[in-house]
Amino acid sequence: MLDYLFFDESLAQRFAGSIRELGGSAVVESTPEGGVQVRVPQASLTDTAIEQAGELYDEMFFIEQAELVEVGASEADACGVQIQLSTGEFTNVMMVPEQMNRLLSVFSPKEVQDLFAKVADAVENPQAHACTVCHVMSEQFMAKMQSE
Repeated sequence: MLDYLFFDESLAQRFAGSIRELGGSAVVESTPEGGVQVRVPQASLTDTAIEQAGELYDEMFFIEQAELVEVGASEADACGVQIQLSTGEFTNVMMVPEQMNRLLSVFSPKEVQDLFAKVADAVENPQAHACTVCHVMSEQFMAKMQSE
């Protein structure tokens, strides 16, 4: 099950409509914390549609939700970044809206998503990311990091 969190009902409903347009099914539910969750059975979407849904969620959640929080139109206490783990499961990294707004003032939503995905990969695969400070300083290492 893919869960997408929102703090604004209208954004959640719009997102659910977009999921249905992609051929999936979506249920909009209130959360005990006062948010709104869009639940999507993963099997109801193709891999391409899951990727499109993630991009749409990034755009709607990161940009539109952050704008609502900034202008005071939303009572959000937290924002989050959804990342896919190596098992295929999705998880959310939650943060306060002010932190998200600071990130988005410097990085695009895709860059924020990529940053958290790299952190998750390093946590899940520490041996693959083990290196020394000297290694990090090498030009080849930096070239490799920029190409990923």
